[in-house]
Amino acid sequence: MTPHAPRIALAVVLLLCACKPPGEGVIALEGGTLIDGSGTAPAADALVLVEQGHIRAVTHMSEADVPRGAQVVNVAGKTIIPGLIDAHAHVERWAAGRYIAWGVTTVRDMHSRADSGFALRNDLNLAAILGPRMFTAGPLIDGAPPTYKDATGVAVGAEARKAVDQRAVAGADYIAIYTRITPALLRPLMDEAGTLRLAVAAHLGKIDALAAARAGVASIEHMSGVVEAASPNPASYYRAHDRFLAGWTMEETGWGRLDSGAIARTARALARSRVAIVPTLVQHEMLSRLNDPTLLTRPTMADVPRWAASVRDVAGLLKRSGWRPADFAAFRRGRARQDQFVREFKRAGGLIAAGSDAASPLLVPGAALHDELELLVSAGLTPLEAIGAATRQAAQLLRADSLGLLAPGKVADLVVLNGNPATDIAATRDIAWVMTRGRIVYPDSVRRGWPK
Repeated sequence: MTPHAPRIALAVVLLLCACKPPGEGVIALEGGTLIDGSGTAPAADALVLVEQGHIRAVTHMSEADVPRGAQVVNVAGKTIIPGLIDAHAHVERWAAGRYIAWGVTTVRDMHSRADSGFALRNDLNLAAILGPRMFTAGPLIDGAPPTYKDATGVAVGAEARKAVDQRAVAGADYIAIYTRITPALLRPLMDEAGTLRLAVAAHLGKIDALAAARAGVASIEHMSGVVEAASPNPASYYRAHDRFLAGWTMEETGWGRLDSGAIARTARALARSRVAIVPTLVQHEMLSRLNDPTLLTRPTMADVPRWAASVRDVAGLLKRSGWRPADFAAFRRGRARQDQFVREFKRAGGLIAAGSDAASPLLVPGAALHDELELLVSAGLTPLEAIGAATRQAAQLLRADSLGLLAPGKVADLVVLNGNPATDIAATRDIAWVMTRGRIVYPDSVRRGWPK
């Protein structure tokens, strides 16, 4: 080798590097209106640069140049929003692609069998199958006997601690508790969860919402326990929750018996406690209309396989519950009070995260979150606030700093819409395409590939 050979080799390498376009591997979204999830006003003529699955830059088109060699995607006339987060889901494997087709790029799973839930989370988070990022609690922790066979029933404090420990070892992202947990069980459970730095999400039955919030739960699901907190004597509600459906019935009908003053006081007190609320208004709405057979034939049900009993078996729930027309009328009377609670809680500065409760009767994975956004707007949130509930606020609840916001360094999960949801929240349904982990996915292509 000549003395000059090393210098010649280095020069060749540098020349080759210089020939590589600086934008290679970059996707540039040009010209769209940006709703970044922060709650600020939409920004027109935005430029979003994506590289290696993350947001590299977010700016105005006049303020930066697209790097040479980037893949340029013209999104003029469209709106870019962060990927949606369903903050209360019951994720089933068949539904994974449905979430992506509806722009839901992250799910907060609230109950699954230990084996299937953690295995599905691993498959999704490793991108072994197409679907959203998944966070999970694993199996619910309930009082004994548990409402569901695949939940863990605990009768004493030592068992509650052990159940928390088991979930920590399994890798649960948080703890989910259910309706038969009593104050005596909640205390040791919260102590153990606090030691392990696991947040606790609560579907309450034997504890009122204010007591649970003061005990330190991170979120209250379905607005459970609010009726009890707003009632002068909640003892009858607690007794009813000895039987799940009886407790559910009494709590739903109880909303209609509350006065507006009690609702407002309870909402303000809960907002001061800093607990998050996941209202799942769509779950309450569908429950109030469960006896309407036309809901089984609405267009979004086409996304649900014929064998998916979790969504389609309405007849089974009607049979188990024994609900009659008078019950549904009472459920519907309570809806206005539920909306008022959401409105008052938001006005008091409370954190609301949007969740759907899908897959459950009549609640279609992915699509139901769009129903929830519309119901949040009907309850009094602005469209931008509703979008924030399904993006930034839901990410805050998950303690996931990289999600829910379109800003440099965040993950490249976003949705490109054909319309502008800031003026019409229904525009979130009109999806041009979805980006998950920096990859562009077209809903029609996803739908063609899933089993019917």
